[in-house]
Amino acid sequence: MIFPGNIFSEREHIGVALFMPLLALHAWRAQKEARAQPGFWIAALAGLSGSVLVLIKPYYAVMVLAPALLVAVRGRNLRPVFALEHWVIGGVCIAYLEAVTLIHPEFLRDVYPQLMDVYAQIRIFLPIVVQYGIICCFLPVLVWWLWPSNRFPELAAVALAAAIAGLFPLFYQAKGWGYHGYPMIFYAVAAILCLLALPRAERQSAGLLSRIGFSPRALVLVGVVPAFLPYSIVHRIDPALVMAIRAATDRPTVALISSSMSSGHPLNRMIDGRFVSTHVSDWLGAFSLTLSKRAELSGDAAAATHYKTIMVRYAEGKREEFERLWPDVILFQKHDNPRTRQLVEHFGFDSILAHYRVLAENDGLRIYLRDDYVRPKSHADELVMSATSPAAASD
Repeated sequence: MIFPGNIFSEREHIGVALFMPLLALHAWRAQKEARAQPGFWIAALAGLSGSVLVLIKPYYAVMVLAPALLVAVRGRNLRPVFALEHWVIGGVCIAYLEAVTLIHPEFLRDVYPQLMDVYAQIRIFLPIVVQYGIICCFLPVLVWWLWPSNRFPELAAVALAAAIAGLFPLFYQAKGWGYHGYPMIFYAVAAILCLLALPRAERQSAGLLSRIGFSPRALVLVGVVPAFLPYSIVHRIDPALVMAIRAATDRPTVALISSSMSSGHPLNRMIDGRFVSTHVSDWLGAFSLTLSKRAELSGDAAAATHYKTIMVRYAEGKREEFERLWPDVILFQKHDNPRTRQLVEHFGFDSILAHYRVLAENDGLRIYLRDDYVRPKSHADELVMSATSPAAASD
Protein backbone atom coordinates (compact mmCIF):
# COMPACT_ATOMS: atom_id res chain seq x y z
CA MET A 1 0.00 0.00 0.00
CA ILE A 2 2.87 2.43 0.68
CA PHE A 3 4.94 1.84 -2.47
CA PRO A 4 2.83 3.20 -5.36
CA GLY A 5 4.18 6.77 -5.38
CA ASN A 6 2.59 8.62 -8.28
CA ILE A 7 -0.29 6.12 -8.61
CA PHE A 8 -1.52 6.57 -5.06
CA SER A 9 -4.86 8.02 -6.20
CA GLU A 10 -5.52 5.03 -8.45
CA ARG A 11 -7.08 1.72 -7.36
CA GLU A 12 -4.74 -1.07 -8.43
CA HIS A 13 -2.57 -0.93 -5.32
CA ILE A 14 -5.66 -1.28 -3.12
CA GLY A 15 -6.79 -4.33 -5.07
CA VAL A 16 -3.27 -5.79 -4.95
CA ALA A 17 -3.12 -5.47 -1.16
CA LEU A 18 -6.54 -7.06 -0.69
CA PHE A 19 -5.61 -9.85 -3.12
CA MET A 20 -2.81 -11.12 -0.86
CA PRO A 21 -5.02 -13.24 1.47
CA LEU A 22 -6.44 -15.08 -1.55
CA LEU A 23 -2.93 -15.88 -2.82
CA ALA A 24 -1.97 -17.14 0.63
CA LEU A 25 -5.05 -19.37 0.49
CA HIS A 26 -3.95 -20.70 -2.92
CA ALA A 27 -0.54 -21.49 -1.46
CA TRP A 28 -2.22 -23.27 1.46
CA ARG A 29 -4.23 -25.44 -0.94
CA ALA A 30 -1.10 -26.18 -2.98
CA GLN A 31 0.70 -27.55 0.07
CA LYS A 32 0.54 -31.33 -0.18
CA GLU A 33 1.66 -31.84 3.42
CA ALA A 34 -0.88 -29.39 4.89
CA ARG A 35 -2.22 -30.70 8.21
CA ALA A 36 -5.60 -29.04 7.64
CA GLN A 37 -7.55 -27.39 4.83
CA PRO A 38 -8.99 -23.85 4.96
CA GLY A 39 -12.30 -23.59 6.77
CA PHE A 40 -15.50 -22.08 5.43
CA TRP A 41 -15.08 -18.58 6.87
CA ILE A 42 -11.41 -18.26 5.94
CA ALA A 43 -12.18 -19.23 2.35
CA ALA A 44 -15.20 -16.92 2.20
CA LEU A 45 -13.32 -13.93 3.61
CA ALA A 46 -10.32 -14.53 1.33
CA GLY A 47 -12.67 -14.65 -1.65
CA LEU A 48 -14.43 -11.47 -0.54
CA SER A 49 -11.09 -9.69 -0.15
CA GLY A 50 -9.75 -11.00 -3.46
CA SER A 51 -12.87 -9.97 -5.36
CA VAL A 52 -11.94 -6.28 -5.05
CA LEU A 53 -9.17 -6.61 -7.66
CA VAL A 54 -11.68 -8.07 -10.14
CA LEU A 55 -14.26 -5.38 -9.32
CA ILE A 56 -11.65 -2.71 -10.08
CA LYS A 57 -11.09 -4.12 -13.57
CA PRO A 58 -12.70 -7.40 -14.67
CA TYR A 59 -9.71 -8.57 -16.73
CA TYR A 60 -7.70 -8.97 -13.52
CA ALA A 61 -9.70 -12.18 -13.21
CA VAL A 62 -6.73 -13.83 -14.98
CA MET A 63 -4.72 -13.15 -11.82
CA VAL A 64 -7.27 -15.19 -9.88
CA LEU A 65 -7.40 -17.97 -12.45
CA ALA A 66 -3.64 -18.46 -12.97
CA PRO A 67 -2.77 -19.36 -9.33
CA ALA A 68 -5.90 -21.53 -9.10
CA LEU A 69 -4.83 -23.49 -12.18
CA LEU A 70 -1.33 -23.82 -10.74
CA VAL A 71 -2.79 -25.36 -7.59
CA ALA A 72 -4.95 -27.69 -9.70
CA VAL A 73 -1.93 -28.86 -11.73
CA ARG A 74 0.11 -29.24 -8.57
CA GLY A 75 -2.52 -31.51 -7.00
CA ARG A 76 -3.62 -33.11 -10.30
CA ASN A 77 -7.17 -32.20 -9.35
CA LEU A 78 -9.54 -29.51 -10.66
CA ARG A 79 -11.34 -29.14 -7.33
CA PRO A 80 -9.27 -26.05 -6.26
CA VAL A 81 -10.61 -24.19 -9.31
CA PHE A 82 -14.15 -24.68 -7.97
CA ALA A 83 -13.27 -23.95 -4.34
CA LEU A 84 -15.55 -21.78 -2.17
CA GLU A 85 -13.44 -18.63 -2.50
CA HIS A 86 -13.99 -18.57 -6.28
CA TRP A 87 -17.75 -18.98 -5.88
CA VAL A 88 -17.64 -16.01 -3.48
CA ILE A 89 -15.74 -13.93 -6.04
CA GLY A 90 -18.24 -14.87 -8.74
CA GLY A 91 -21.17 -14.04 -6.47
CA VAL A 92 -19.72 -10.67 -5.48
CA CYS A 93 -19.07 -9.75 -9.12
CA ILE A 94 -22.63 -10.68 -10.14
CA ALA A 95 -24.06 -8.70 -7.22
CA TYR A 96 -21.86 -5.71 -8.12
CA LEU A 97 -23.00 -5.86 -11.77
CA GLU A 98 -26.63 -6.00 -10.67
CA ALA A 99 -26.10 -3.04 -8.33
CA VAL A 100 -24.53 -0.98 -11.13
CA THR A 101 -27.37 -1.91 -13.47
CA LEU A 102 -29.99 -0.81 -10.93
CA ILE A 103 -28.31 2.25 -9.39
CA HIS A 104 -26.27 3.59 -12.34
CA PRO A 105 -27.77 2.16 -15.55
CA GLU A 106 -26.16 5.02 -17.50
CA PHE A 107 -22.76 3.41 -16.96
CA LEU A 108 -23.58 0.34 -19.05
CA ARG A 109 -25.83 2.29 -21.41
CA ASP A 110 -23.66 5.37 -22.09
CA VAL A 111 -20.27 5.35 -20.38
CA TYR A 112 -19.03 1.83 -21.11
CA PRO A 113 -19.69 1.98 -24.89
CA GLN A 114 -17.87 5.33 -24.92
CA LEU A 115 -14.92 3.83 -23.05
CA MET A 116 -14.64 1.00 -25.57
CA ASP A 117 -15.07 3.35 -28.53
CA VAL A 118 -12.54 5.98 -27.42
CA TYR A 119 -10.42 5.11 -24.38
CA ALA A 120 -9.71 1.49 -25.34
CA GLN A 121 -8.62 2.49 -28.86
CA ILE A 122 -5.55 4.40 -27.63
CA ARG A 123 -2.81 1.74 -27.63
CA ILE A 124 0.94 2.36 -27.41
CA PHE A 125 2.96 -0.84 -27.11
CA LEU A 126 6.53 0.44 -27.62
CA PRO A 127 6.68 2.47 -24.35
CA ILE A 128 5.47 -0.64 -22.47
CA VAL A 129 8.26 -2.77 -23.93
CA VAL A 130 10.85 -0.06 -23.25
CA GLN A 131 9.67 0.74 -19.72
CA TYR A 132 8.99 -2.79 -18.50
CA GLY A 133 11.19 -4.94 -20.75
CA ILE A 134 14.29 -4.90 -18.56
CA ILE A 135 12.20 -5.34 -15.41
CA CYS A 136 10.34 -8.31 -16.90
CA CYS A 137 13.65 -9.94 -17.84
CA PHE A 138 15.65 -9.29 -14.69
CA LEU A 139 13.06 -10.19 -12.05
CA PRO A 140 12.47 -13.73 -13.49
CA VAL A 141 16.24 -14.27 -13.49
CA LEU A 142 16.28 -13.48 -9.77
CA VAL A 143 13.38 -15.88 -9.22
CA TRP A 144 15.22 -18.61 -11.17
CA TRP A 145 18.39 -18.03 -9.18
CA LEU A 146 16.64 -18.24 -5.81
CA TRP A 147 14.30 -21.12 -6.69
CA PRO A 148 15.03 -24.15 -4.48
CA SER A 149 15.96 -27.41 -6.17
CA ASN A 150 14.55 -29.76 -3.55
CA ARG A 151 11.12 -28.34 -2.73
CA PHE A 152 8.13 -26.46 -4.18
CA PRO A 153 7.84 -22.97 -2.58
CA GLU A 154 4.07 -22.53 -2.61
CA LEU A 155 3.92 -18.84 -1.64
CA ALA A 156 6.52 -17.84 -4.23
CA ALA A 157 4.87 -20.02 -6.88
CA VAL A 158 1.38 -18.50 -6.58
CA ALA A 159 2.82 -14.97 -6.43
CA LEU A 160 4.85 -15.66 -9.57
CA ALA A 161 1.77 -17.08 -11.33
CA ALA A 162 -0.17 -13.91 -10.44
CA ALA A 163 2.71 -11.74 -11.70
CA ILE A 164 2.88 -13.54 -15.04
CA ALA A 165 -0.90 -13.28 -15.40
CA GLY A 166 -0.58 -9.56 -14.62
CA LEU A 167 1.22 -9.07 -17.94
CA PHE A 168 -2.07 -9.61 -19.77
CA PRO A 169 -3.89 -6.56 -18.29
CA LEU A 170 -0.75 -4.46 -18.85
CA PHE A 171 -0.67 -5.20 -22.59
CA TYR A 172 -4.45 -5.36 -22.98
CA GLN A 173 -4.81 -1.80 -21.69
CA ALA A 174 -1.72 -0.83 -23.72
CA LYS A 175 -1.23 2.59 -22.15
CA GLY A 176 2.07 1.98 -20.35
CA TRP A 177 0.96 3.93 -17.28
CA GLY A 178 2.64 2.99 -14.03
CA TYR A 179 -0.42 1.74 -12.21
CA HIS A 180 -1.28 -0.66 -15.05
CA GLY A 181 1.99 -2.49 -14.43
CA TYR A 182 1.84 -2.34 -10.64
CA PRO A 183 0.13 -5.72 -9.99
CA MET A 184 2.66 -7.53 -12.18
CA ILE A 185 5.71 -5.86 -10.61
CA PHE A 186 4.43 -6.10 -7.05
CA TYR A 187 3.80 -9.84 -7.18
CA ALA A 188 7.07 -10.56 -8.99
CA VAL A 189 8.86 -8.80 -6.14
CA ALA A 190 6.64 -10.62 -3.62
CA ALA A 191 7.73 -13.96 -5.13
CA ILE A 192 11.37 -12.95 -4.74
CA LEU A 193 10.86 -11.92 -1.11
CA CYS A 194 9.13 -15.23 -0.37
CA LEU A 195 12.11 -17.07 -1.85
CA LEU A 196 14.54 -14.99 0.19
CA ALA A 197 12.63 -16.03 3.31
CA LEU A 198 13.54 -19.68 2.69
CA PRO A 199 16.51 -21.11 4.60
CA ARG A 200 19.76 -20.46 2.73
CA ALA A 201 20.44 -24.19 2.41
CA GLU A 202 17.25 -24.63 0.35
CA ARG A 203 18.19 -22.08 -2.30
CA GLN A 204 20.04 -23.33 -5.34
CA SER A 205 22.85 -21.44 -7.06
CA ALA A 206 22.25 -21.36 -10.79
CA GLY A 207 25.07 -21.36 -13.33
CA LEU A 208 27.16 -18.23 -13.62
CA LEU A 209 25.13 -16.46 -10.95
CA SER A 210 26.65 -18.75 -8.34
CA ARG A 211 30.05 -17.13 -8.99
CA ILE A 212 28.84 -13.61 -8.30
CA GLY A 213 30.30 -12.36 -5.05
CA PHE A 214 27.18 -10.51 -3.93
CA SER A 215 24.85 -11.95 -1.33
CA PRO A 216 21.34 -12.85 -2.58
CA ARG A 217 19.84 -9.93 -0.66
CA ALA A 218 22.27 -7.45 -2.24
CA LEU A 219 21.50 -8.71 -5.74
CA VAL A 220 17.77 -8.65 -5.05
CA LEU A 221 18.08 -5.03 -3.93
CA VAL A 222 19.74 -4.24 -7.27
CA GLY A 223 16.78 -5.81 -9.04
CA VAL A 224 13.95 -4.56 -6.87
CA VAL A 225 14.93 -0.89 -6.76
CA PRO A 226 14.83 -0.42 -10.57
CA ALA A 227 11.54 -2.33 -10.64
CA PHE A 228 9.94 0.47 -8.62
CA LEU A 229 11.50 3.33 -10.63
CA PRO A 230 8.21 3.88 -12.55
CA TYR A 231 6.65 4.78 -9.18
CA SER A 232 9.41 7.04 -7.94
CA ILE A 233 7.87 10.15 -9.52
CA VAL A 234 5.37 11.68 -7.12
CA HIS A 235 2.90 14.29 -8.34
CA ARG A 236 3.48 16.60 -5.39
CA ILE A 237 1.09 19.52 -5.12
CA ASP A 238 2.72 22.96 -5.07
CA PRO A 239 2.08 24.39 -1.57
CA ALA A 240 2.16 27.94 -2.97
CA LEU A 241 -0.81 27.16 -5.24
CA VAL A 242 -2.76 25.68 -2.35
CA MET A 243 -2.07 28.67 -0.10
CA ALA A 244 -2.98 31.19 -2.82
CA ILE A 245 -6.31 29.51 -3.58
CA ARG A 246 -7.24 29.00 0.07
CA ALA A 247 -6.42 32.64 0.86
CA ALA A 248 -8.67 33.90 -1.94
CA THR A 249 -11.58 31.42 -1.70
CA ASP A 250 -13.65 29.43 0.69
CA ARG A 251 -15.09 26.11 -0.51
CA PRO A 252 -15.06 27.19 -4.16
CA THR A 253 -16.75 25.45 -7.06
CA VAL A 254 -14.03 24.10 -9.35
CA ALA A 255 -13.71 23.10 -13.01
CA LEU A 256 -10.75 21.58 -14.79
CA ILE A 257 -9.34 22.17 -18.27
CA SER A 258 -6.89 19.31 -18.57
CA SER A 259 -6.75 15.85 -20.07
CA SER A 260 -5.25 14.51 -16.83
CA MET A 261 -7.16 14.08 -13.60
CA SER A 262 -3.88 14.53 -11.72
CA SER A 263 -4.11 18.27 -12.50
CA GLY A 264 -7.11 18.51 -10.21
CA HIS A 265 -6.74 15.65 -7.75
CA PRO A 266 -5.84 15.89 -4.91
CA LEU A 267 -5.55 19.67 -5.35
CA ASN A 268 -9.32 20.07 -5.33
CA ARG A 269 -9.61 18.37 -1.94
CA MET A 270 -6.70 20.36 -0.51
CA ILE A 271 -8.51 23.62 -1.26
CA ASP A 272 -11.82 22.20 0.00
CA GLY A 273 -13.28 22.67 -3.47
CA ARG A 274 -16.20 21.01 -5.24
CA PHE A 275 -16.04 19.88 -8.86
CA VAL A 276 -19.10 21.01 -10.80
CA SER A 277 -18.32 19.64 -14.28
CA THR A 278 -19.98 16.46 -15.53
CA HIS A 279 -16.60 15.39 -16.93
CA VAL A 280 -13.95 16.36 -14.42
CA SER A 281 -10.97 15.76 -16.74
CA ASP A 282 -11.03 16.11 -20.53
CA TRP A 283 -9.79 12.64 -21.48
CA LEU A 284 -12.75 12.15 -23.83
CA GLY A 285 -12.00 15.29 -25.81
CA ALA A 286 -8.25 14.66 -25.85
CA PHE A 287 -8.49 10.99 -26.89
CA SER A 288 -11.11 11.60 -29.57
CA LEU A 289 -8.97 14.40 -31.00
CA THR A 290 -5.97 12.05 -31.12
CA LEU A 291 -8.00 9.30 -32.79
CA SER A 292 -9.42 11.69 -35.39
CA LYS A 293 -5.89 12.84 -36.29
CA ARG A 294 -4.73 9.22 -36.58
CA ALA A 295 -7.66 8.36 -38.81
CA GLU A 296 -6.94 11.35 -41.05
CA LEU A 297 -3.31 10.26 -41.44
CA SER A 298 -4.35 6.71 -42.30
CA GLY A 299 -6.94 7.91 -44.82
CA ASP A 300 -9.97 6.61 -42.89
CA ALA A 301 -12.37 9.49 -43.49
CA ALA A 302 -15.33 7.83 -41.76
CA ALA A 303 -13.42 7.20 -38.54
CA ALA A 304 -11.93 10.70 -38.63
CA THR A 305 -15.41 12.23 -38.93
CA HIS A 306 -16.75 9.96 -36.17
CA TYR A 307 -14.10 10.92 -33.63
CA LYS A 308 -14.13 14.58 -34.62
CA THR A 309 -17.88 14.60 -33.98
CA ILE A 310 -17.29 13.18 -30.48
CA MET A 311 -14.64 15.82 -29.81
CA VAL A 312 -16.82 18.71 -31.05
CA ARG A 313 -19.86 17.47 -29.10
CA TYR A 314 -17.73 17.19 -25.96
CA ALA A 315 -16.16 20.65 -26.34
CA GLU A 316 -19.49 22.36 -27.02
CA GLY A 317 -21.11 20.58 -24.08
CA LYS A 318 -18.27 21.65 -21.81
CA ARG A 319 -18.56 25.29 -22.94
CA GLU A 320 -22.32 25.30 -22.34
CA GLU A 321 -21.73 23.80 -18.90
CA PHE A 322 -19.19 26.53 -18.04
CA GLU A 323 -21.58 29.25 -19.22
CA ARG A 324 -24.35 27.79 -17.06
CA LEU A 325 -22.33 27.10 -13.90
CA TRP A 326 -19.57 29.75 -13.99
CA PRO A 327 -17.23 27.90 -11.57
CA ASP A 328 -15.38 30.01 -9.02
CA VAL A 329 -12.00 28.50 -9.89
CA ILE A 330 -10.66 27.02 -13.13
CA LEU A 331 -7.62 24.75 -13.02
CA PHE A 332 -5.87 25.02 -16.39
CA GLN A 333 -3.14 22.60 -17.54
CA LYS A 334 -0.63 24.79 -19.38
CA HIS A 335 1.16 22.17 -21.48
CA ASP A 336 -1.86 20.34 -22.92
CA ASN A 337 -1.33 22.40 -26.08
CA PRO A 338 -3.22 20.75 -29.00
CA ARG A 339 -6.40 20.16 -27.02
CA THR A 340 -6.46 23.38 -24.96
CA ARG A 341 -5.72 25.39 -28.09
CA GLN A 342 -8.80 23.80 -29.69
CA LEU A 343 -10.94 24.71 -26.67
CA VAL A 344 -9.69 28.28 -26.38
CA GLU A 345 -9.49 29.24 -30.05
CA HIS A 346 -12.36 27.29 -31.64
CA PHE A 347 -14.97 26.66 -28.96
CA GLY A 348 -15.32 30.00 -27.20
CA PHE A 349 -13.30 29.38 -24.05
CA ASP A 350 -11.33 32.57 -24.70
CA SER A 351 -14.51 34.56 -24.02
CA ILE A 352 -15.16 32.52 -20.88
CA LEU A 353 -11.62 33.06 -19.55
CA ALA A 354 -12.05 36.80 -20.20
CA HIS A 355 -14.29 36.83 -17.12
CA TYR A 356 -11.48 35.36 -14.97
CA ARG A 357 -8.15 36.61 -13.70
CA VAL A 358 -4.99 34.61 -13.10
CA LEU A 359 -4.74 33.94 -9.37
CA ALA A 360 -1.55 31.86 -9.36
CA GLU A 361 0.48 29.56 -11.58
CA ASN A 362 3.52 27.32 -11.70
CA ASP A 363 5.26 25.37 -14.47
CA GLY A 364 2.31 23.05 -15.05
CA LEU A 365 -0.87 24.75 -13.84
CA ARG A 366 -2.54 28.13 -14.14
CA ILE A 367 -5.27 28.96 -11.61
CA TYR A 368 -8.08 31.28 -12.73
CA LEU A 369 -10.44 33.02 -10.30
CA ARG A 370 -13.75 34.49 -11.46
CA ASP A 371 -13.58 38.32 -11.60
CA ASP A 372 -16.75 38.89 -9.58
CA TYR A 373 -15.92 36.28 -6.94
CA VAL A 374 -16.12 37.56 -3.35
CA ARG A 375 -14.68 35.32 -0.69
CA PRO A 376 -17.38 34.52 1.86
CA LYS A 377 -16.46 34.70 5.51
CA SER A 378 -15.91 31.13 6.67
CA HIS A 379 -16.67 29.63 10.04
CA ALA A 380 -12.93 29.42 10.74
CA ASP A 381 -12.56 33.16 10.04
CA GLU A 382 -15.35 33.95 12.49
CA LEU A 383 -13.72 31.87 15.20
CA VAL A 384 -10.41 33.69 14.75
CA MET A 385 -12.08 37.12 14.72
CA SER A 386 -13.97 36.33 17.93
CA ALA A 387 -10.87 35.07 19.73
CA THR A 388 -9.87 37.16 22.76
CA SER A 389 -6.11 36.52 22.49
CA PRO A 390 -3.46 34.99 20.21
CA ALA A 391 -3.57 31.85 22.32
CA ALA A 392 -7.34 31.61 21.88
CA ALA A 393 -6.97 32.15 18.12
CA SER A 394 -4.42 29.33 18.02
CA ASP A 395 -6.82 27.09 19.90
